[in-house]
Amino acid sequence: MNTTPPSAGPSAPVDERPYIIRTYDRWIILLIVLVVGWLIFRPLIAYTVYYRGLSFERLFRLTDAEYYYRKSTRVDPKIPQGWQGWGELEYSRAPGDRIARQAAITIFHTGLSDNPRYAPLAFDLGRAYFLDRQYKSAREAFVQSAQLNPTDIFSWDFAAWSSLRAGDTQLARKYWHEVLKIDPGNATAARQLARLVQQGRTQSLSTWKS
Repeated sequence: MNTTPPSAGPSAPVDERPYIIRTYDRWIILLIVLVVGWLIFRPLIAYTVYYRGLSFERLFRLTDAEYYYRKSTRVDPKIPQGWQGWGELEYSRAPGDRIARQAAITIFHTGLSDNPRYAPLAFDLGRAYFLDRQYKSAREAFVQSAQLNPTDIFSWDFAAWSSLRAGDTQLARKYWHEVLKIDPGNATAARQLARLVQQGRTQSLSTWKS
């Protein structure tokens, strides 16, 4: 009797390609998971980094706070709080430091470009411009802030002061009237409007006499 075992058939060819090539589909899936995870959790990570900076600021560790605020804007520039925290640190040094004023303006402007619907950044940009005596730019920033948050008295009030400093009394009157629409009893707006009316009468009388 023939006891030779039956043939198992031809053996499968050995795949000699590198492991990473043989498992490329798994790497593609991993890459997709990582990218999607980053896009989903990126804002949360950025806000967490911002909040760490805020914690350091409350401890008056301003160098550490600035580091984390800046890091937050790099993680996700669409999180406006990082720009605001970073810019306000520079703004706090701005009254006696022109370089700090310019840095604050740049930070707020960049942050607002990435977050054009965030009114506090527009307001802070206006304050930085006003402090730097760039009154026309300040007015534009305050008006943008007021348009994003129409019930904000301070944005309209600062827009009026910026217009007045820029020599545009007509716009100053317009914006103080906006203040009175929100708060009819606002003494500052009423007083400034009365002064402008009186100045207009005085100028008209001087012109008539000449």
